[in-house]
Amino acid sequence: MEHLFEKDVKLGKFVKFVTPSVIMLVVIGLYYTIDSIFVANFVGSDALASLSIVYPIQGLVWGVSVMLAAGSSAIVAMKMGEGKQREANEKFTLICLVSAAIGIGMIIAGLLFIDQVVGFLGATDRLWEYCKEYAQILLLATPAAFLGVLFEYFIRVDGRPGFTLMLYLSGGVVHLALDYVFIVLCDWGIKGAAWATLAGMVTVMVIGAGYFVFQETKLRIVRPKWDGRYVAHSMLNGSSEMVSEASVGITTFFFNMIVIQLAGEDGVAALSVVLNAHYLLISVHLGYITGVAPLISYFYGAKEYLKVNVFLKYSRIFMLSSSVVLAALCFVFAPLIALAYEPKGTAVYEMAETGVRYLSAAFLFTGINVFASGFFTAYGNGQISALISLSRALIMVLVGAFVLSWLFGLYGIWMTLAFAEVTTTGLALFMFRKYKDKYHYDLLYRGKNGAA
Repeated sequence: MEHLFEKDVKLGKFVKFVTPSVIMLVVIGLYYTIDSIFVANFVGSDALASLSIVYPIQGLVWGVSVMLAAGSSAIVAMKMGEGKQREANEKFTLICLVSAAIGIGMIIAGLLFIDQVVGFLGATDRLWEYCKEYAQILLLATPAAFLGVLFEYFIRVDGRPGFTLMLYLSGGVVHLALDYVFIVLCDWGIKGAAWATLAGMVTVMVIGAGYFVFQETKLRIVRPKWDGRYVAHSMLNGSSEMVSEASVGITTFFFNMIVIQLAGEDGVAALSVVLNAHYLLISVHLGYITGVAPLISYFYGAKEYLKVNVFLKYSRIFMLSSSVVLAALCFVFAPLIALAYEPKGTAVYEMAETGVRYLSAAFLFTGINVFASGFFTAYGNGQISALISLSRALIMVLVGAFVLSWLFGLYGIWMTLAFAEVTTTGLALFMFRKYKDKYHYDLLYRGKNGAA
């Protein structure tokens, strides 16, 4: 990455480096959103509700994969910045093998206890078969999901963020094309959606592997050395990302339990619409920090702190402005978002429109919180990063879900995500201030380009 900003930080080069990650995460959010729209329109609202019931499995899979990828890639980027390329290659190869092994283990455990898992997740008799069919196929995709995410992170560390965009565009095209073939043409129902999801993940994994096998890269697959401390450090350092991803699964589980009591299966279908809208829009912020984090890690490792401050200046502007834009879009287009899933006038439509409007308030604060979590991961401080993620994605969400639903019923559920973001913002600002001297950054930096 040093060749990109060898003398100073040009805005054009910075935008070129970060933009593919933003587009990539938005594309991922979009094709999962379209996936659920296919299910809602061609299978039915019960199938849509089943996607929400099963989502905790998907949240766990993504949580573990991002934990391994984000935690290890930050460490490897620092090693590269320090000039220790051989060690970086060994650590990269090792985490690939560890990820594949964990993925296979999760398949075996999940399929052995599939009935217990579906029952635990709260599937009603009406939703049971949908949930079981989808979960069984989704579990088979676990190793591909792990390795696909891992390759995506390390391709960016290797200095080719544009390739990651092509990676996920390819996976998205396969996913959505097969959604149409399997759900609409073959009439496979929810199983078609699951197989299409699996095919998209396998596509990403295969193309990502091909990059490191056939391209001229700085990072290379070599004979690894076992390093248990590195694996543990990667898990700890990426724990905030796991908290962020897996917590969505945990909170979705509790949301489902509460909503099914308040509004039945139709309420869970409406909840699925709201959470899909949240996932799609927050992907802008997640994509940005995914793109900028390797820059922070690399140049911090290289002790070029002035360049890091320039990255932070651009980040401050982007996160604050995008938060306002996303909040406005969410509020204004709430009726269209609900209409994409259900006809106007249905119970699911009415609940979903209301929920999406309430969701808009959360986006005024997500930018700073998402950035804060990824920012500390980039510095290798997984504990603080995890604390911020734990607050915004789990603890305050659960507090809000139980307290606000008790006070306001279903409306309280719709208020919960905004409540969690607002209460976490103070924590994020405190941590920014506390660690500014240790990591040599200035969040209010107003200099031009970081030239030495």
